[in-house]
Amino acid sequence: MTSQLQILNKILQTKDYGIVENNNLTEDLFFNYRAEFNYIKTHVNKYHTVPDKLTFLAVFKDFDIIDVTEPDSYLLEQLFNDYNTSFLASTFNEIKQIVESGKPANVAIKMLSDKMSTLRTSSTMTCTDIFQDTSRFDRYLERVANRDKYYIPTGFDELDALIGGLDVENENMVIVARTGIGKSWTLLKMAAAAALHGKTVGIYSGEMAVDKVGYRIDTLIGHINNIVITRGTDTSAKLQYKDYVDNVNAIVPGTIKVLTPNDINGPATVGALRTFIERYHLDVLFIDQYSLLEDDSGAKTTNEKVANISKEVKNLQVMKRIPIVSVAQMNRTKTEDGEQDTTQIGLSDRVGQDATCVIMLSREITWADKEKTKIKDNRLILNIVKSRDGGTGKITYLADFNYGNFIPLDPSKEEDESQYSEEIRDYESLDAPVSSRPF
Repeated sequence: MTSQLQILNKILQTKDYGIVENNNLTEDLFFNYRAEFNYIKTHVNKYHTVPDKLTFLAVFKDFDIIDVTEPDSYLLEQLFNDYNTSFLASTFNEIKQIVESGKPANVAIKMLSDKMSTLRTSSTMTCTDIFQDTSRFDRYLERVANRDKYYIPTGFDELDALIGGLDVENENMVIVARTGIGKSWTLLKMAAAAALHGKTVGIYSGEMAVDKVGYRIDTLIGHINNIVITRGTDTSAKLQYKDYVDNVNAIVPGTIKVLTPNDINGPATVGALRTFIERYHLDVLFIDQYSLLEDDSGAKTTNEKVANISKEVKNLQVMKRIPIVSVAQMNRTKTEDGEQDTTQIGLSDRVGQDATCVIMLSREITWADKEKTKIKDNRLILNIVKSRDGGTGKITYLADFNYGNFIPLDPSKEEDESQYSEEIRDYESLDAPVSSRPF
């Protein structure tokens, strides 16, 4: 006697459809009685009542009517167990066929990973009386006493003051800007801060090679001239760099793992990022960037592709419960008031909808000469346009990407140049052509 038959009989016996509605039961769970389940569902939707037994038997003459006394919790447990057993048997058979066909093993592994995420578990609907259950106060006290347990610093203190940092379980942040503004630098600064905080950090770099990412991290942590170490133009940073490399493991308590498309045996999908998280037990994942991931759902347009990827990234964050920070392009549309908002995220509105926090970047540059070969003043503006649990607003930094320095500027002292040192403000070292600078 199967759980499917028992549940259908209990619905007919009690004329109560609640077990279906309250537990989100679907026809795939009733694979041996799919037609019977859909008949009852259609009847309820049309007539707002469960059909009586005579009406039901007039359609399904061979259906076995039995008396059911088991509680819902038992029936649901058995239903999901039966479904998962059948599902796994079918899945392993498909995997066996893939392996026997001679296809690469990673194809079978990906299928297994994707299929496992669709297994069903029994869950009875419950709710909480928030005036009776005040245990949230105890959790508040724990956050006060152990803030590092709940938030990871972004490396921007002023940003952390607004949003609290990266929520360790519920953060899906998106950094948005046009090309050349500093998205990757901002992303990597946050990654470096997480590593300095003792976290195991993962970076998916869809465009930059591992060495390029490594050089930028070295600049952000060790404040070493990025142009020099990237190009090897001279030996002026050799001793400083050697000292940094020899001591970096003592300086940084965490680790940074970098994944590029060359490291993935197959398409660079969100499924691959899930494997990355699980294999290396990542505490936080940084994605550079959405447009460099692939969608395997067969989307026909770029907008649909990015929307699917955004949805998958959000689901990945919910599933793995670690912070995910991604980079996305800004489109060229303008709002009526000239201010930035989530409608300016390129390719898909879904990205902004799925994000817990959206930071839009812009830059203001003052040149030291008419030829625009030397920067006098370089300001990076972080505009927090969406923050689910924090504040919004603009934060301005004097940014020297070449040395990994970000000095906050106080808007109320805009004309007071004494708020930052002349040494930090000296960009004479940036005498390379503008187009080749690592911004």
